[in-house]
Amino acid sequence: MDKVIIDTSIWIEAFRPQGEKATADRVKGLVLDNRVLLPGLIKAELLRSAKSQAEFNQLKDLLSGLNYLPTPEPFWDDLSSFSFSLFRKGLAIPLVDTAIALLCLENNAPLFHRDHHFDLITKVTDLQTIDLTR
Repeated sequence: MDKVIIDTSIWIEAFRPQGEKATADRVKGLVLDNRVLLPGLIKAELLRSAKSQAEFNQLKDLLSGLNYLPTPEPFWDDLSSFSFSLFRKGLAIPLVDTAIALLCLENNAPLFHRDHHFDLITKVTDLQTIDLTR
């Protein structure tokens, strides 16, 4: 089975007590099937949003069980070029979202997200996304 990257927007929805059950179930299934790649940027975004030290520690422990996706040094030059090309196409996408999209593209991993920036990127690149209806 293919690996996927889950954006912070989906993790937050899955963790919310009143979040969408379908989203939480899909995340749980992906985690249990060992299909999740976790980039450091998403890990950092999630950990910084913890409400307490105890929640931080619990979340860090949970995330440590996922497949960590390291960022090789050449990625940063690739990111500069990718961001520049998006900007030239009229898309001013936040750099973190641009980086996540590029990580997906470079690793042939679809992205599970709830962020309109990625929808814009899919219109001008080969970025693949996950739809709950699939």
